[in-house]
Amino acid sequence: MKIAEACVSLLSCILLFSGHGIYAVSYDYSATTECLAAPERARYGGGMTEFDRGTNVTKFVLLHNRAHSLQAVMLEKGNLYTFSAWIRIGKGSASESDSVAVVFNASDGRLIHGGETIAKQGCWSLLKGGIVAEFSGLVEILLMGRAKGVEIWVDNVSLQPFTSKQWRSHQEKSIHKVRKKKLSFTVTYANKTAVDGALISIHQTESGFSLGCGMNHKILTSEGYRKWFASRFKVTSFTNEMKWYSTEKVRGDENYTVADAMMRFAKRNGISVRGHNVFWDNRKMQPKWIKDLGPTELKKAVTRRLNSVVSKYAGQLTGWDVMNENLHFHFFEDKLGKNVSYVLYSMAYHLDPDTTLFMNEYNTIENSKDHTATALNYKKKLEKILSFPGNKGLKAGIGLQGHFGAARPNIVYMRSALDILGTMGLPIWLTEVDVRKGPNQAEYLEDILREAYSHPAVKGIIIFGGPKVSGFDVMTLADSEFKTTRIGEVVDKLIKEWKFGRKQIRTDGRGWSEVSLFHGDYEVNVYHPLTKLSASINFKVTEDMENSTVFVQFDV
Repeated sequence: MKIAEACVSLLSCILLFSGHGIYAVSYDYSATTECLAAPERARYGGGMTEFDRGTNVTKFVLLHNRAHSLQAVMLEKGNLYTFSAWIRIGKGSASESDSVAVVFNASDGRLIHGGETIAKQGCWSLLKGGIVAEFSGLVEILLMGRAKGVEIWVDNVSLQPFTSKQWRSHQEKSIHKVRKKKLSFTVTYANKTAVDGALISIHQTESGFSLGCGMNHKILTSEGYRKWFASRFKVTSFTNEMKWYSTEKVRGDENYTVADAMMRFAKRNGISVRGHNVFWDNRKMQPKWIKDLGPTELKKAVTRRLNSVVSKYAGQLTGWDVMNENLHFHFFEDKLGKNVSYVLYSMAYHLDPDTTLFMNEYNTIENSKDHTATALNYKKKLEKILSFPGNKGLKAGIGLQGHFGAARPNIVYMRSALDILGTMGLPIWLTEVDVRKGPNQAEYLEDILREAYSHPAVKGIIIFGGPKVSGFDVMTLADSEFKTTRIGEVVDKLIKEWKFGRKQIRTDGRGWSEVSLFHGDYEVNVYHPLTKLSASINFKVTEDMENSTVFVQFDV
């Protein structure tokens, strides 16, 4: 069936006009991964869809093509569209659960994946996602499953449009809410009377958000690289230098010389380090000598590796990627049993109990077509790690690599994935962010970084880029003379934008003044120009700080 025909035979074609008033809606981060007895109300009142809210359930059976058309809608180029629907499997279906995805079928035949969920019998699951429109035109909203002959129920469907300006506005509002704190200053004399006209000079010395950059061994031989890095970043991850194939190229001959030298540089410059990685589950990314070991010898080598590297850097790292790309690959599981990853997380936890232990995966936020690493599959895997015997109390984190292609990123899908993972209440880090070269590389990187920074569940971002001398050829942030490139300008701009910098405010007749500060460390100098009295204080602004008033007293 052609889309033009689908428009007549389905519910109707809906054209999007800015004058309809449907834009005056703010985006919410709410998501649930619970399977509910009854579906919740349609978000945004259904938005552009024509589903009869909460009164009719649409039922259909997925046949040979495993797809069902919900409705045809007209998209407007540049707009962002959030999609949500409640899905369940009908009684009597051959399968008790199935993966159901929303796909937008464009008039030129392109299928644009917008998100998926796991539908089950007897309860309702939330399917959440969306699309960034790169064209104006009609699309067909499809629901697609993997199994054939499964009856799917759908209710309370919503498709809500946002302009790019509205999306950015919401990001800024979220940043103000989750990355900043409103503080009031009260300045008094020793007798508790208010100081009118006191000048409060505020300087943020360190950001409370971990925005960092990857680092490799070339920093050890380039003074320019070292200066460039230390002047910008306070958190890093070594690209290869801690990996097993770097530290034990020959069996039994461990060599941490390069990693240790990089650690010394980081410590001298107050740079925190994420450990990357203890193991990598990809067969191609192993030391050459272990690939043909039998189970007994491999188990000994794995145990020695974990004890060595985790013990060596215990208490020195902000986190460890314990088993890299554990959803896509299963080298160690194939060799040592299906539970080996859970055991290795347990061993790492008991060796270094205060360090956050991460899964670290690609395509969870950057590629909606990858069914292996969806947010739900990621969550399911991490829950198994946490529930494994011996892992109670393990500090876990969610690592999302973020290797984006050259096409426009679907940040609506990205947000829905972050929403789902955010329900776990664990810190989310984007660990290896880059964007392939293309005419819009800088613009797309900025879109991704703003989306991540504005999300309340994201606690850190590591960019994979650097000056030309570093060899980061996907994203070169500075040329051979360390002059900032176009994409490097985006990074520098956001570093500056997301830091308070310096500012001076003045108290009123009550000795009071108020300011909104980014989370982080501050130096404050208070001076009264008439009495020449002054005072200095240092404090930290945090997300969970209870007291939002700073009291300053002049002692005569």
